[in-house]
Amino acid sequence: MKHIPALIVAIGLAISTPARVNAAASQKIDLRPDAPTCRMPKAKLPKLGADFENDIPTEIKADFNGDSWCDYALGVPYPLNSNMKGYYLNELMALGQAHGWKPVLNRKKGWELWKMGLEENTWPGFQVDLTDIRLVFSKRQGPPFVLGLYAGGSNDGKRNMGNDCYQYSSVYRWDATIGAFKKSDNSTRDAVLDYFYSVIEKPCNARK
Repeated sequence: MKHIPALIVAIGLAISTPARVNAAASQKIDLRPDAPTCRMPKAKLPKLGADFENDIPTEIKADFNGDSWCDYALGVPYPLNSNMKGYYLNELMALGQAHGWKPVLNRKKGWELWKMGLEENTWPGFQVDLTDIRLVFSKRQGPPFVLGLYAGGSNDGKRNMGNDCYQYSSVYRWDATIGAFKKSDNSTRDAVLDYFYSVIEKPCNARK
């Protein structure tokens, strides 16, 4: 069986740093120093909805839901004008399992999240841009934290910290009850980002 290294790993220690000690006081997240491997399903890659010829999506194979099977996603840039296509999450992603692939959103369509009354800002189902994400894994079992997911929200993706230096500003994690990414609460977000910029990458104010 083929094993695929997880997409990107953050090398880790327990949080938290003094900069946000109050925000993360009740939050203890132990992040692991290596990326777990995931197993590729014994099936051909699923056919998703993105237009390969015109959108030229980035193919991503990583375990997003924490079950040790590689999932398959397409990174398509967020549409910034009417000439760019927008896709629902179920058109961009499928979850791996032993003998094939299963749909995200628990077999619902992206637009059905709105009918269920779910907040799009918390569980984005449309125009989810995964092109510039990083994954940070916990020492405990479970889905990784996803940095850099952009779905049009003012706090999504990256933020310009000045002098064209950008830092991640949002954190998501897979929510199995909905079958989609869920935006983390502020305490979790701050803890993960503090870790990332104290161990993995230098923050903008520490770069030359």
